[in-house]
Amino acid sequence: MNSAMINLLKNSKALLTVATVASVVTTASTAQALTLKVEVESLAPDGGVALTPVWVGFHDGSFDVYNGGQASPEGLERIAEDGNPMVISADFLANRTYVQGGVSGVFASSQMGTRVDGAVGGAPITAGTMAMSTFEVTPDVSNLYFSYTSMILPSNDYFLANGDPLAHSLSTLFSGADTSISFEIGLPGSFRDAGTEVNDFNTSAGNGLFPGLPGGQTGPNQGADENGVITSVTDSFANFQNRPTDFDTDFANLNFNNQTLYPNGIARVTITVESVPESSTTVGLMAIAGLFVFGSLRRRNNDFS
Repeated sequence: MNSAMINLLKNSKALLTVATVASVVTTASTAQALTLKVEVESLAPDGGVALTPVWVGFHDGSFDVYNGGQASPEGLERIAEDGNPMVISADFLANRTYVQGGVSGVFASSQMGTRVDGAVGGAPITAGTMAMSTFEVTPDVSNLYFSYTSMILPSNDYFLANGDPLAHSLSTLFSGADTSISFEIGLPGSFRDAGTEVNDFNTSAGNGLFPGLPGGQTGPNQGADENGVITSVTDSFANFQNRPTDFDTDFANLNFNNQTLYPNGIARVTITVESVPESSTTVGLMAIAGLFVFGSLRRRNNDFS
C-alpha cells in the first residue's frame, strides 16, 4: 500500500471519528431536557387589576417583544387587546422577532437551536390567585433567556412585557448555581398601551371581573381602531371613555401606578428547576460556551422598556 493510500485511510478514520462524536453529542444534547416550573403569583390588592394567562418564551436572546414609540405587530396586538397568544406563539416558533434595527415589525431572527413557549394559567390571574405551568427546555444557549407578555384586565389594549430580550437570563439555573429565580413584573410605571384600540370601558375586556363597570366587549377585537403607537401608561384609566361617575373611589385599587397599592408590582414570576438531566456533561459544556458568548453582550434597553 503506497503512502497516499495510507494517508487517505487515516483521514477517513479521523473524519469517521469526528462524525461519530458529533452524532453522540447531538443525541445527548437533544435528549437531555430540563424541566422548569413557571409560577405567576398575583400581588394585586383586592379589587386590583388582573392578568390574562401569561405567554412565556425561552429563546437565545433574539426575540424582542416590542419597541416603545412604534406600532404594535399583530401578535402583540392580539395579546394586548384580547389576551390571545396564538399569533405571537406562531411567530416565536417560526424564529421571528418583533424588533430589528430599532424598527418594529415581523422579522427573521438569528435564533440558535429550538425555542420553547407556552401559556401560564388557563383563566385570568386575579388578586390572591396564582398559576403555574411546566416546560421542557434544552439548557443551552438556545433557551438561555426568558420573555413574557400578558394583557391587563380591565383594559382595551394595556399589556406587560419585557422590553429588553436579555433582561431575564436562566444561566444560574442551567449551571446549577440556583434552583429557583424570582422577579416582580408590573411595577408602577412599567405598563404599556399598545396604541391599537381606543380606550373605552364600553368595549374593554375583563369588565365582568369588576362589578359596576360597563358590560365591555363580548368578543375579540371589538373596540375602535386607534392606529397609534406603544406608549407608557402614566395615568391608569384617566383617558378612558364611559368611565363610571365614581370610578376613582369605587375602583381605586385599579390604579396600578400607585406605589402604595402596588409596591411590588402586579405579580411575581418564579422559575424553578423541577428535574435535572441524568447526565449533564454535554449540555453543561454547551451552556458554559453559551455563557461565554452571551456574557459579554449587552443590548440597549428599548424605549420605555
